Amino acid sequence: MQCPKCGHEQDDAIRCTACGVYFEKLKQQQHRAERQQRAHVIREASEPRFGLQGLLLTALIVATATYLLTHHRTSPSAADQPNATSVLAVTSPINRSAGESTPTMDRTPTLARASSLTSLESAREATVLIKSGMGTGSGFIVDDFCHVITNRHVVDTDSNRVADTIVRDPETVSRMAAAQQQLVASISREQQLLAAIANEPDMNSERLKLEEHIQLMQRQLADLPGYVKQAVTRAVDTTAHSGFTVTLLDGSEYKGLHAQLSDTLDLALFELPATHCPHVAIGQSVGLSLGARLYTVGSPLGLAYTVTSGIFSGERQLGTQRLLQTDAPINPGNSGGPLLNEAGMVIGINTMGVRGAQGLGFAIPIESALEEFPVVRASL
Repeated sequence: MQCPKCGHEQDDAIRCTACGVYFEKLKQQQHRAERQQRAHVIREASEPRFGLQGLLLTALIVATATYLLTHHRTSPSAADQPNATSVLAVTSPINRSAGESTPTMDRTPTLARASSLTSLESAREATVLIKSGMGTGSGFIVDDFCHVITNRHVVDTDSNRVADTIVRDPETVSRMAAAQQQLVASISREQQLLAAIANEPDMNSERLKLEEHIQLMQRQLADLPGYVKQAVTRAVDTTAHSGFTVTLLDGSEYKGLHAQLSDTLDLALFELPATHCPHVAIGQSVGLSLGARLYTVGSPLGLAYTVTSGIFSGERQLGTQRLLQTDAPINPGNSGGPLLNEAGMVIGINTMGVRGAQGLGFAIPIESALEEFPVVRASL
């Protein structure tokens, strides 16, 4: 026979005359090493997946879904649209009668704005970064009383509404479908591992871990939308309880804030607990010329207080809501930030971009916010 260790050929089947190894002892050592290696593979297969393909798989979906909701709004689904022609239909500029009041454009600069600042720099100083349990967004200060206007979806604390919106989002549905495929593959792989060690007497601990993990993934597979909705609900309820945080350009930070939410529009209002704040000048969105230069301020992709520019592309109608269309980039993180004219006056609240397209951004006219929140109009 041939020695399995050194390859020496001999007749003795008990001990190698060349290297001195006992064949039975070597066989036992090899078997033990093989079992240890198999146990190591099983631990690698089970333990990390408890974090990545088990519980945190749902968290990953939730993070993506909440990112979509909080940072990158899209145009409403067909189910929300009255009909194909009335939604986002092109409208002509609105002409107000001579007797109809419009928001004033005259604003006296406050002491918080240095005289050397340009109008856009002043608007940037008045833009705030909003962080909540659901992500980040933007807002802007509109008066000496430190009132801040933002989008409702940035600070929304209605967990059922937010969770339902996320679970129905087409991209969330697509990602959940991919996650389901990953779960099916993981379950199959770990069931094979479980079968491979079924008769191993010293693998009880590994078998238990695999069985528990397989059961967890099977529960997730049975109702992945339910897992996502539960996780979103917990995140929103946390924000509702603890509030959100606002940071200004100068580093000032305010925690535990809550907002007044509009019932009909994607708008919200809150007040900073400060005695003096920089604020933007209020302009008007009526009568804008096509091609007029516009600017946005926000925190796209985490790049706080970024200024981008584009043009006025026209007005669109969403049901009864008038929207301003612009090709100024409205990226994730711009939601709730100001849309400004060349004079640095706010004319709209950035609210949505069309996913998968460039140069298609929409803002709610500033007049709608002033009508929705009379306390702001009274302070101007």
